[in-house]
Amino acid sequence: DFHHLGYACKDLDAAQRFFAAIGYVLEGAEFEDPTQGIRGRFLNGAGPRIELLQDLPGRDTLRPWLDGGGSRLYHLAYEVPDMDAALAWSRAQRGLVTVQPVAAVAFGGRRIAFVMFRHGPMLEFIERG
Repeated sequence: DFHHLGYACKDLDAAQRFFAAIGYVLEGAEFEDPTQGIRGRFLNGAGPRIELLQDLPGRDTLRPWLDGGGSRLYHLAYEVPDMDAALAWSRAQRGLVTVQPVAAVAFGGRRIAFVMFRHGPMLEFIERG
């Protein structure tokens, strides 16, 4: 099931102000994930849920997406009932698993994984709770 759009930004506050202007509001508290090197916020509005993400000081997780400007679409996220099956499907589609399953602060310790595709967006898989 679709869960959110991940949006890389240099400034969480500025990005949140932009999305507030088009009707988005904060959903829950800001989180920080030292394992991934990011902090973030979820927003809800008239469109899909958005996860704003910013690098923690001294980290460059999002740098490839931010080198060209201020904010960028980072990933599409889906909740999956079976992480192993989702990763097997990704590999069959010639996807490259860039982040192996790891517990994520934003999802109460549920595991996430990221997969890059040559001709598509990066996908995040969130283990269904």
